[in-house]
Amino acid sequence: MNRDYIAKHWYASVYEQFENQTHDVDFLLKVLTEQTGNQPLNILEVACGGGRICVPLAMANHFVTGFDADEHMLLRCYRRMEGLQNIRCYQADAATSGWGVDFDVVVMAGNILINIESKMDYKEAQKSLIKKASEALRTGGHLYMDFDLHYNPTDRFNSLQESSYFKGTDELGTTGCTVTYGSVYDPITQICTGTGHWELITNSGEQIIMPKCWYKHIPTLTQVYDWLSDAGFTIERTYQNYTAEPILKPIVEATSRAIIWAKKACIICASSARIFI
Repeated sequence: MNRDYIAKHWYASVYEQFENQTHDVDFLLKVLTEQTGNQPLNILEVACGGGRICVPLAMANHFVTGFDADEHMLLRCYRRMEGLQNIRCYQADAATSGWGVDFDVVVMAGNILINIESKMDYKEAQKSLIKKASEALRTGGHLYMDFDLHYNPTDRFNSLQESSYFKGTDELGTTGCTVTYGSVYDPITQICTGTGHWELITNSGEQIIMPKCWYKHIPTLTQVYDWLSDAGFTIERTYQNYTAEPILKPIVEATSRAIIWAKKACIICASSARIFI
């Protein structure tokens, strides 16, 4: 029995059952229409997963390319995109692979900035993804980035209580849940570290326990702005919580989601000033 296959298949299935919201996709489509007009765009989605975002983009008549490192997620994406001629998706690691060139828009949604899986230093990996986005865009192209923005990471992540965030049964009859023992946040390194495991029972009754350990670098808004500037972006719009309201600085407690619309400047203007509207 391939326990790794069973576990990854189960996680991809249950993840899709829980992460099925559409309000963030609707907001992305709204921003694309408002900022670029109702014209077909050549769009790249980074870490497209099961196609929750990239498939609606294709259904809105954009030309879409997506990639993801998880083959189980991609299989779900392939099923969703069946019959669509204007989308292609493939397997690749965002941190180590090239992303292609000359896209009109790069989409980094689904909180990928805070959920990177890489052997690189986490902060450097975050900066690298923004740089790769710039390299993948044509001059004048745009980055759409959607991520969690934490008002007080110490309060949010310093918790040693056991909890479960995904629970369910997949198409193979595997039942299980994810368990976390809590996490600790270091305000000096801005690294949040946590441990847990997956508890699974296969359709034959065998129990599988998969231990998990994770860590994340929780960036400040200023850091993200600096990384964008260093990569040659000019920020044209910011939005908080999928509304028309701009991101406030300093961050207020009510802000939980940040959306940034940034333009790749020409080489001569790479150091141009940021614009906040």
